[in-house]
Amino acid sequence: MKPILDLSLASELPCGPFQDRTEHSQGALRRPVREEPCRALVFHRIGEPQVQPTPEETAQLPGGVLPGGEGRDIDGIIRFFTSHPEGVATVTLDGSYDDKKATIDKWSRDGVPDSYRDKSFVPYSIVIEPDGAVHQLLRLDVAGAHARGFNHSGIGVAFIGDFRFESPTDEQLASGLAVCVALLRQLGLSSSSVKLYSHDEARALIGQGKKECVGKHFPLDAFRQQIREHRSTPERG
Repeated sequence: MKPILDLSLASELPCGPFQDRTEHSQGALRRPVREEPCRALVFHRIGEPQVQPTPEETAQLPGGVLPGGEGRDIDGIIRFFTSHPEGVATVTLDGSYDDKKATIDKWSRDGVPDSYRDKSFVPYSIVIEPDGAVHQLLRLDVAGAHARGFNHSGIGVAFIGDFRFESPTDEQLASGLAVCVALLRQLGLSSSSVKLYSHDEARALIGQGKKECVGKHFPLDAFRQQIREHRSTPERG
């Protein structure tokens, strides 16, 4: 399988510029090969809110608000997962956030050990910025760490923004559609043979609680329908 996304497979759809960032860390280069064929695309939100939520908004969230540090661009996301104590813990330690909290606090005081930095990586295969720019962070033939139960059988597509409070941009949605259609065509998958899940839907399948991911302001059902409609259309050329 070609390990880099081929957006020319969805050339009839508008899309922002593409950049191969699969060598963003040593941890990314050492990811294990996928053990299963792809059976799902899983959609995520990542990044700080554009505007700080009010205490009332925060109180209504089932999963709370991450402490911050992710930034709102691809370089901030890479820094978060490869140097920020919480980000490194997310992709290198097993267990829930509560299980990791003591280690996160220790790393915040003393610094992240080099042995863990060497293993860290952005867990999503694709990240899409608000301006529509597309970045591939993991090869398509290696496992991510984006959704338990789908790291070897699913591809994580993340959109930068906090869609609990804001909507994705038109540019993001357009690029996301092109990315997903190209992925399905490249992997030889039909829209009926692969699941299109939000992270919360993937979590629910294994009994995990909600994180409002991708968030109520992301037009999930309409986005899925567009993917299905365009995937069923033969590619041009």
